[in-house]
Amino acid sequence: MTVKEFFKSTAFKSLAVLLTIVILAGGLLAIFNDVLYVSEEEKFERSIAKIYGDSGASVKETLTVADEYKNNSSASVNQAYLMSDGKYLIQATGKNGYANGTITVWVILAREGAQFKGIEKVVYDSNEGQSFMNRFTEADYKQFSEHNSALAEGKIFGDGGIDVVKTGASAPFTFASLTGAVNAAVNYFKAVVLGVETEESPYLYANWVNLEESTITPNAAEKTVTYALTMKKNPPAPSFKINITVKEGKITAYTHEGKIATDDDYASDVAASLKDGTFFNDMDKAGILAIVKEDGAKLESSDLGTLTTGATRSSEVFLYAAAFALCNYDAFLYPIVYGDWITEETHTVTGNAVAYELTIKKNPPAPSFKVKVTVTDGKITAYTYEGKIATDDDYASDVAASLKDGSFFHNMEKAGILAIVKEDGAKLESSDLGTLTTGATRSSECFLYAAAYALCNYETFLAKEGGTQQ
Repeated sequence: MTVKEFFKSTAFKSLAVLLTIVILAGGLLAIFNDVLYVSEEEKFERSIAKIYGDSGASVKETLTVADEYKNNSSASVNQAYLMSDGKYLIQATGKNGYANGTITVWVILAREGAQFKGIEKVVYDSNEGQSFMNRFTEADYKQFSEHNSALAEGKIFGDGGIDVVKTGASAPFTFASLTGAVNAAVNYFKAVVLGVETEESPYLYANWVNLEESTITPNAAEKTVTYALTMKKNPPAPSFKINITVKEGKITAYTHEGKIATDDDYASDVAASLKDGTFFNDMDKAGILAIVKEDGAKLESSDLGTLTTGATRSSEVFLYAAAFALCNYDAFLYPIVYGDWITEETHTVTGNAVAYELTIKKNPPAPSFKVKVTVTDGKITAYTYEGKIATDDDYASDVAASLKDGSFFHNMEKAGILAIVKEDGAKLESSDLGTLTTGATRSSECFLYAAAYALCNYETFLAKEGGTQQ
C-alpha cells in the first residue's frame, strides 16, 4: 500500500477520528479541571462554613503545630487556628482505627481568660479505610461537648477518664480513633494555648493501665513486686484484670481475670500461652522490649510473631501488662521520694550507713548547691554543704546557722523531717519553718528537702545495695 492509499484507507480514517476524540477530550478535561479545581484554601473555607454555618467566622491567626503534636503514634494535630470570634479551631486525626485507618475531625474549643472553658463542637472531616462511618450520628460527636467540667479537672476521654460510648450500631475501632483525635485536640489546646503543663506518669507504659484501680505491692526484702492490674479498654478488647509477680527482674506468675474480648470468637483466638501465662514464664525486661513498642504504641499483627492469631487488640493488652510490670519493677521495688528537689545524686552504702552527695535543684532565688549527708541507723550523723546558697550575700547570712553548720539535723530521723516538710514535696511557707524563719525561706527549704531525701530513701538504698538492715 502506498502512502497515498494509506491516507485514503478506512484504518487511517478511524485513527484520525480516535486522535481527534483524544485531543478534544483532553482539551475538555483541561477546561473542566480549571473550572472545577478547588484550592486548599477554598477547601478550608468550605470546612469552616460546614463547621460554623452562616456565622461569618474567619481565621484571625494561624497557630504553629510542633512536630511532637503532628507525629504522635496514636493521634496527630494537623492544623490549629484562632478564629475571629475568639474561639479555637483545631483539626486532629485519630490513628489505629479499623484496619489501621484514621478519622479526622475539627474541634472548636473555648477559653475564659486563662481558664479552660471546653469543647463547643466536634465535626467530622474525613477518614481513611473506615467502613462504618454511616453508623455515626450527631449524638456520637455531640457527647464530647457534654463533659467540659471533667475536662477542666484534667481528665481525658476514654477508659480511666471520661467514659464515652458509641451510640447505636457499634464501630469500636473507628470510635476509639475518633476519641483519640478529640483528646489530641484538647491536649494541644491546653498545652499550647493555655500553657497548662500535662502531668505525665513517671511509670513506663502507664497509658495501658488504670492505676487508680490497680494494686501494686513491693517486698524489698524478697525482691518481689506483686501487681494486680486493671488494664484499660483497647477497643474492641474490654477492660480486664491481670495479676503478675516479678521476682529479681523476671516474671514468676501471670494470670488474668474477666472477659478478654467482647466477642467469644476473638477470645478463643488469643494464643493459649498468653491466656495461661506460660508465654511470660521467666521473661525479663529485655524479652518484653523485643516485642512491644518503646513508646507504647499499638502493635501490628506482624509484631506478634507466633502470637499472631487475629486477636491483636486483646493480645497486646497481655503484652503491655507484662511490659508495665517488668519495666517499672525497680521503680516500685525501690521507690525514690523527694527526687524532684535533686538534680544529681550519688550514694555509698557501707554496712548500715548511706553517705549521699546531693546537688540541690535551683529554687529561685536560691541557686543550685551541693549537700553531703550521712544517715546511719536511720539517723543523720553528718551534714555539710558546698557552694553558694543564695545569690545575695544578705540572704545567705539570713539562713539559720544551725542549717549551715548542719547541727539542726544531727540525730534527726525520718519522723523529725516529715514533721517539717510537705508530704508531696511542695514549697514551704515561712510559718512552716518555726525557729528557722529568717527571711531566707527558699535557701532554707533546700537544706530541709536534702535531709528529707536522705532520710526517706535510706531504707530503700539499704535494700537495693544490700546494706545491713537495722
